[in-house]
Amino acid sequence: MRNPYDVLGIGVGANDEQVKAAYREKAKRYVDNPEKMREIDEAYDAIVMNRTGNGYTASDNTQYTYSQGTVSLGEVRAKINAGRVAEADSLLESMPITLRNAEWYYLKGTVQHRHGWLEEATANFNRACQMEPNNGEYRRAAETVNKSRSAGYRTEQPKSSSSSGCCHCDADDICSGLLCADCCCESLGGDLIPCC
Repeated sequence: MRNPYDVLGIGVGANDEQVKAAYREKAKRYVDNPEKMREIDEAYDAIVMNRTGNGYTASDNTQYTYSQGTVSLGEVRAKINAGRVAEADSLLESMPITLRNAEWYYLKGTVQHRHGWLEEATANFNRACQMEPNNGEYRRAAETVNKSRSAGYRTEQPKSSSSSGCCHCDADDICSGLLCADCCCESLGGDLIPCC
């Protein structure tokens, strides 16, 4: 990655307002160039993350490496615990893909579980467990979301070969379901099946 200060056209000593102003000016100029915009966004993110202590540090004037501190993921945990799930998700998404570790996948799974996105949460919890198989916290989270998934809908096909169709229920099951739905509708003043 190029020096982010060079990308934005500012000096290393620029204050936060100068960084924001340079970013806005470059973004306006290159709004129609996705490749250049990505470079500008990455440069701005690198500078901001460096200033908060969670990001890029310069080993010399041109080479930057990402140093992930526990503060960053600790901040994500704090936001999740405070119910600020969208902010936590935004912080997680800002991390480079190549630097996502087991805790990142666990926290991403936690965010997705809070949203009710069980398939995605399961995938991320399982990935965290694969990366750190001895972590009890990750394993418990994966077990919890798997229980949530199986409680919501059938996850395996019934063994009986007598059922037909894609939903594995017969005419009796369908009629019983419709009668129950009709009773519920009638108790609320509606009528699902007018003949009953």
